[in-house]
Amino acid sequence: QDEGFETSEENSSFGEKNSDNKYHGKRLGEILVDMGFVNEEQIFNGLVKAKKAQVPLGTILVQQGLISLDNLKKALTAQCGFEAVKENQLNLSDDVLAILPEDFIKINRVIPISYNEKELVVAMINPTDNKVINDIIFLTSLKPQVLLITHYEFQMCMQNFFNAQKRDTKKIIRKIEKQSKSNQREETLFEQAQRELKDDSNIVVKFVNKLLSDGIDMKASDIHIEPRLDGYIVRYRKDGILRKAMNLPQNTESAILTRFKVMSKMNIAEHRRPQDGSFSISYKDKDYDFRINTLPVGDGEKMVIRILAPAVSMSSSRDEITLSGASESEIALIKKMESVPNGIILTTGPTGSGKTTTLYTLLKAINDEKINITTIEDPIEIRIDGINQSQINTKAGITFASCMRAILRQDPDVILVGEIRDIETLETAISAALTGHLVLSTLHTNSAASTITRLIDMGAKDYLVSSTLVGIIAQRLVRGLCPHCRSEYYPSREEAELVIAGGEKEIQAFMKTPVYKPIGCEKCNFEGYMGRIGVFEIMPITKEIKKLIAQGAHDIQIEEVAVGGGMRTLHQVCLRHIIEGKTTISEFLRVLGPVKE
Repeated sequence: QDEGFETSEENSSFGEKNSDNKYHGKRLGEILVDMGFVNEEQIFNGLVKAKKAQVPLGTILVQQGLISLDNLKKALTAQCGFEAVKENQLNLSDDVLAILPEDFIKINRVIPISYNEKELVVAMINPTDNKVINDIIFLTSLKPQVLLITHYEFQMCMQNFFNAQKRDTKKIIRKIEKQSKSNQREETLFEQAQRELKDDSNIVVKFVNKLLSDGIDMKASDIHIEPRLDGYIVRYRKDGILRKAMNLPQNTESAILTRFKVMSKMNIAEHRRPQDGSFSISYKDKDYDFRINTLPVGDGEKMVIRILAPAVSMSSSRDEITLSGASESEIALIKKMESVPNGIILTTGPTGSGKTTTLYTLLKAINDEKINITTIEDPIEIRIDGINQSQINTKAGITFASCMRAILRQDPDVILVGEIRDIETLETAISAALTGHLVLSTLHTNSAASTITRLIDMGAKDYLVSSTLVGIIAQRLVRGLCPHCRSEYYPSREEAELVIAGGEKEIQAFMKTPVYKPIGCEKCNFEGYMGRIGVFEIMPITKEIKKLIAQGAHDIQIEEVAVGGGMRTLHQVCLRHIIEGKTTISEFLRVLGPVKE
């Protein structure tokens, strides 16, 4: 298919309208070369790929990063004489989209932009298609004002506005709005609770289930339901980024929040205090657990629902350590750390940085019939055959510390503690390490070196930390670039200064190094990123570091000695990912912040 006039050479109305245009009759590739955006070799290679992928040349060139979307629009505008649609014009409302049938939009590749009593503004891939323009007049009785839209932008609109999931959600929202208008009488709290408990077929229940299933399907970690000045909105956190999904229908937020409270056995009458709860549902033959928290805020009540992935099974066969984003040298360091018979290995980082997954990978690698491995988790996220896994239950008095004391009487060789939260758990872990056990656990700290300071702040004796700690793995997760559409460029000085810790020589060298930025294509849902990769700062506890710990040294001194011994910091590892084309400078800054001297 042509994108505007990417391959066509004649159109009568185009000729009449642009008889003085020097680009009339030229193909898109010729125009782009003439404007200096690309060379002939790039056009030839682009045409080959465009024919193979069955997409227009312009889309291929944009996805490859050879030209920008703005440059493509300039060339197409020069070719056909029509003004191109602006990015802010593509924030479309449902009533505008509804003016033309969905099938008509998809078949004829036309998007309604806005309208008034007399005119309808439309964006078309081929803006001189008189048949489609006449059909629009027939369907709407309005005079079309035609703009040019690229194939690339049109595909993004299709994904954003005609997604099947979004369509289903909108249908439910319309039913909720209709139901809320017809239900004039205020229910008492008792009546509301009774109805919610008994009724699993009403529209609010269906909407709540749709919110949860959409979150699971998009692999979101959290669902935020929060008030704004003009009503409530729903946002999903995916790959560490919050994305707005929808506005809740007016006057329905109370029923929706109440439904979640009923599901999680919370007090539906309490709106002034924070509450915690949990519930489980089955979806696609899997059981999902949800943790829920409410918080009173200025304009109402905010609710956050954490989606806990279902426990998955992992083969018990001995396997190599595989960590996404870790180099061979980093894997070798981890192997050396886990080969010790006793001590403490910690993974550190913020919530959702992949700490537990790293520990599971280590457990899977050392799992063997000859040793006894026992875990204490909250909750059990991955089930591994051959490992004894127990889950804490604070209501029953089963905490990390109490469960660990019991495990020490179970003749373990390796113990995994989900998280060291208090001094009691920490002292038990140190005691286990001193009595010949290998203990794996997690902690919330910002770097490997600061973990040592945190342990001592919690109340552990520095000489005990020094003698039991084997190694620390600090980690983060950054979004990985989509390999299909990433665009190569050379970083500016401002960008280099944010990610390079060295002097002028290092900054100049980085500015001459090609790196990549996100573009967006169908394969990555037009986001420019696909999945996440790990950034690992691995610090084995050497003799020099043990001495510093015992002397009560500051974490900056410890980090300097570790770096001198070959440790790569989180910033250095993430910079390597940028240079290798795996992630971007913006992800570096989002996750780690600017590098410090």
